[in-house]
Amino acid sequence: MCTHTSSSSESDNNWHPTDREFFEFFTSEKAYVVQHWRRRDDFFFCHWIAESEDDIFELLDKTGVSNTIVTMANEMHRFITTYDIKDEKIIMPDEM
Repeated sequence: MCTHTSSSSESDNNWHPTDREFFEFFTSEKAYVVQHWRRRDDFFFCHWIAESEDDIFELLDKTGVSNTIVTMANEMHRFITTYDIKDEKIIMPDEM
């Protein structure tokens, strides 16, 4: 999961891809975005699937956006959702 902060409002106003174009743009062999959340302010969030944090940063560099956003990547070890209720105890995977 990455928290991104836009450092250039001008770049935000100039790029208006479709959802498909957005996901295709942020896809490489080792990293890709599967979900995206954004408000009207400078912060936005992306759910990435990647082999490593470095693979995300490499893709951001390759696409040229690393000079207009600041990214904080965090590996998540647990995911729960209302779309898949299991009635199981919520524990960290390494506690299993």
